[in-house]
Amino acid sequence: MRTWLAFFTVIGAWGSSYLFIRLAVTSFTPVGLVATRFGIAAILCAIIARLRGETFPRGIVALRFAAVGLLMMSGSNALTAWAQQTVSSGIAGVVHSMSSIWLAGLASLGAFGPSVKTPARTWVGVFFGVVGVAVMLWPRDGQARAETMGVLALLTATLIFAGASVLQRRTQALHQTGLFGQLAVQMAGGASLALVLSVFFGVLHAPLTATSLGAITTLTLVASVGGFAAYAIVLRDWPPARAGSFTVVNPVVAVLLGVVVLNEPLTMRTLLGAGITVSAVAWVQWTSRSR
Repeated sequence: MRTWLAFFTVIGAWGSSYLFIRLAVTSFTPVGLVATRFGIAAILCAIIARLRGETFPRGIVALRFAAVGLLMMSGSNALTAWAQQTVSSGIAGVVHSMSSIWLAGLASLGAFGPSVKTPARTWVGVFFGVVGVAVMLWPRDGQARAETMGVLALLTATLIFAGASVLQRRTQALHQTGLFGQLAVQMAGGASLALVLSVFFGVLHAPLTATSLGAITTLTLVASVGGFAAYAIVLRDWPPARAGSFTVVNPVVAVLLGVVVLNEPLTMRTLLGAGITVSAVAWVQWTSRSR
């Protein structure tokens, strides 16, 4: 029951996060957003850990969790924030669903433990996942180069996220520490590089507004503290492919919020590409369900 609750928390927290990132980058630079969001989240997690009497990772374990944060936050999240300056929140959610496919592929290669042979039908899903993204990327009249670069940055972010998930799961298996103590170290590591980069690129590129302030507050409390805590539970308790199944639902949440709240355009090309990608992700999850 606890894992299922965490699973649905991930869907709600991360499915809506693309909307709030889109709103936050109207004022924050990508690295400024990551440094602020995860820096505050690290402090909050440390306070919660102390109140719960949890132990904090130490030594090499702490360095491994910090490396996970560096990849997930200063890497994957910073690229996502940069991309969403030009890419709609709906498309960002769809492209990020590819992380589930990478997780299934890494599991088949033995990244999470003993390798499991990947059925041919699973690779069909991988192929069509790439096709779906290609449909959204295919050159069209009036397409900005910045949008194409943004989607490519999102794809890179999904690969980094999948690789970081491998390191996180392996570290969790080696050393059990308090959940929020682990997250405090992870988020501190994640915010560190972004904080250094924000010295050069700035924290804000436009005046802070009530909208961007509300967005980063939601990202910090809901997507960072709540979402990453829930994902750590799911990743620990479920097989990799199943743990990544939240990405089947997240794109739907992201697209709907983008259309309803931000009036983002929903073209036939976007619908077709999103439909192919999400269907491919669902297929990969179904064919990988035994792992």
